[in-house]
Amino acid sequence: MKQIDWCCVPVILDDDTTELFQMSAPDEDAEQQPAFLVTKSTAALVSQDFGRYEPSLQRMIDDWHKAKRRVMQDKKTPKPTAVA
Repeated sequence: MKQIDWCCVPVILDDDTTELFQMSAPDEDAEQQPAFLVTKSTAALVSQDFGRYEPSLQRMIDDWHKAKRRVMQDKKTPKPTAVA
């Protein structure tokens, strides 16, 4: 199958996805990149009129990057320890 990218972000076709547009959850892996998780029918719908969906997809990507920065910052912040 041909690799699909939206706004330079890979699209993973997953017919078990329940949301119209879903993104991978940010984790503590510094190498992790965003990916869209969509059904085949959603991918087909978006490809028919990409210009209509592009602003929303770009916002989702921006939000993902903000969340990723928070996750990575939280990883660097030392956790307070209880003193007995």
